[in-house]
Amino acid sequence: MDRPHVPSARSPPKSIMAELPEVETMRRDLEREVAGRRIVSTRIAQTRMLGGQSPEELTRRTDGVIIRAVSRRGKFLLLHLAPSDTLLVHRGMTGNLFLRDPSDVEDAHLHVGLTLDDGREVRVCDHRGFGEVRVLAEAEVDALRARLGPEPLRPEFTADYLTGQLARRTALVKALLLNQNLVAGLGNIYVDEALWTARIHPARRANTLGPIHVGALHAAIVDVLSESVVRRGTTFSDYKDLYGRPGGHSSFLRVFHRYGEPCLRCHAPIQRIVAAGRGSSICPVCQTLAAPEC
Repeated sequence: MDRPHVPSARSPPKSIMAELPEVETMRRDLEREVAGRRIVSTRIAQTRMLGGQSPEELTRRTDGVIIRAVSRRGKFLLLHLAPSDTLLVHRGMTGNLFLRDPSDVEDAHLHVGLTLDDGREVRVCDHRGFGEVRVLAEAEVDALRARLGPEPLRPEFTADYLTGQLARRTALVKALLLNQNLVAGLGNIYVDEALWTARIHPARRANTLGPIHVGALHAAIVDVLSESVVRRGTTFSDYKDLYGRPGGHSSFLRVFHRYGEPCLRCHAPIQRIVAAGRGSSICPVCQTLAAPEC
């Protein structure tokens, strides 16, 4: 694995949505800590994350229910309840879940708290409230799974799949990688990291990329996500894990938000451009808009 580099004293992004590695880290921790536990009671401190569901309905469908398992689909956490409901948690831009002991002080910006049968509480906190906490029926979970693209760390995400999807589209490659219907779980951080690794400019038209470049992009997506999962995600200002700790991947980012710092490959200064309506970090030497040869 790469050694960490020392970032400059640049200002962190104001808010970055948790992506696949951060949500997968939370899933693994929750699976270990709460699977098999009973929710003794649910408290609703704020209602704006409930997605239109009433506090009474959410409480009725969670109180006294056992958490059978915890899964993830894209950027969504899914707590599967007995017998068939699922509690969906989407962290939005600034949301976090914390596992707290009864003696712990109250967390700021609490929205929903789930008290477990061992006395601990899972708290959903978000100072902006752009996320979502809602109980879904089986059919709603099936619909969510169906509308999202393949998971990039699962066998169904192949280089052939990605080649086929990009070859017939003229949109910018960055826009397509951010499209959750094409690939689930990617966001601005890891798209920029994968494009840099594959030496592809984010504003390239998808159908101009040949199979060798798409193969490199596929491998880069899998690699950068896998590395971040091992390091428990990337923290700038908001993301914390279930225990309130930051992720360890921030110092290993190769390009994202490293504006003005030298490219780790060619030493040219990293630049910020706008591609697909999003701020994008690129190396102007390693990632050009010139037509690739293959």
